[in-house]
Order: sequence, then C-alpha cells, then structure tokens
Amino acid sequence: MRRILKDTVRLVTITLIAGVLLSAVYALTKEPIEKAQLEELQSSYRSVFSQAAGFEEISLSAPVELDGYSSTLNSALYALDGENNIIGGVYSVTSHEGYGGDITVSMGVDSLGRITGVLVTSMNETVSLGANCQDEEWLSQFVGISFETGAHSGAQSDGGIDAISGATYTTEAVLDAVNAGLGVARGEYSDLVPGVIS
Repeated sequence: MRRILKDTVRLVTITLIAGVLLSAVYALTKEPIEKAQLEELQSSYRSVFSQAAGFEEISLSAPVELDGYSSTLNSALYALDGENNIIGGVYSVTSHEGYGGDITVSMGVDSLGRITGVLVTSMNETVSLGANCQDEEWLSQFVGISFETGAHSGAQSDGGIDAISGATYTTEAVLDAVNAGLGVARGEYSDLVPGVIS
C-alpha cells in the first residue's frame, strides 16, 4: 500500500512540474508567435495591395458564406493611403471546390474595381499540378482584371486566365474565390460587408 502511495505522489509531482513548465513555455512563446503571425498577415496584405500605406480591418461577426459562389469570406480590410483615405480592399476568401480541398486566397481590389494582386495562402493541392496555383507567374495574370469582366478561364489574349495544365478543379476554385472577392468589393454583400468600388 505504501508503495502505491509513493508512486502516486511521484506521478502527481512529475505531472505538476511538467504542467508548470509547459505553461511557462506557452507564456514565453505566445506573444512572439502572435507577433510573427501578424507580421505574416501584414506581409500578405502588402503583397496583394502594395500601394496601400496601411490597412483597417472591417468587422465581420463570423466568416460569410457568399451566395452564388462556392466560397467563404474569412476577413476583409480597407486599404488606406497615407492620409487614411480608403483606396480599396483586401479580402481573404476560401473556395471549397479545390481538388485537394479548400483553397484560400488573399486578394486586393482598388476603388476602381481592378485586382491589385492575388496570393494563395493555403491549399492542399497535388504537388506539381494543382500546387502550381501558388506560382507568381500564374497569379500575375489576375492583376488588372476588373469587376466588370471578372476572372474566367481562357486565352490571355481574350482577357482570360490560362488554366493550370492538369488542374482544372484547382483553376476553377481559385477563379471562384477571386470572383467572390470581386463581388464583395463590388458591394454584392453590402448588408454584411461594405463594398469599396466607387
């Protein structure tokens, strides 16, 4: 009986020490991790809207399912100039139609309704096929596309986006997310998120 009691005390002591050490490590690393995540977010915002001097978050109570698209709006921000005037918006949109699952893009749209940049921030697509949706060269095709025409597959000479070879689902998922973001910027969901196109 004594032995069981000793073993129990040892086990409880070890567990308490491990718990205290774990909480101390968490407390020490929490702030640097949050800071790094914020810097990563700011970097992605700047990469899709380099003309902005800053960003202001648009409050969403929860992610917004975008009717008419297979996408969800995760976050929205105003892009601001040096005098805090709104010059566009930055959106994080997740399409649920990727071949490997969800594809999340960050995109910028200026106040004239033109895409300023697109960045794939999360995806699980097939390596060397759908994963090519992250290539800068492919994403650069979106820059300058306006809300009037929208993004669509087709020859670049016809204003379209060249599909990723062997990755039709991926291409369509990114197009859906981008068009959903353009819809938000245009004000299609103004009851939930204000548009930014003047």
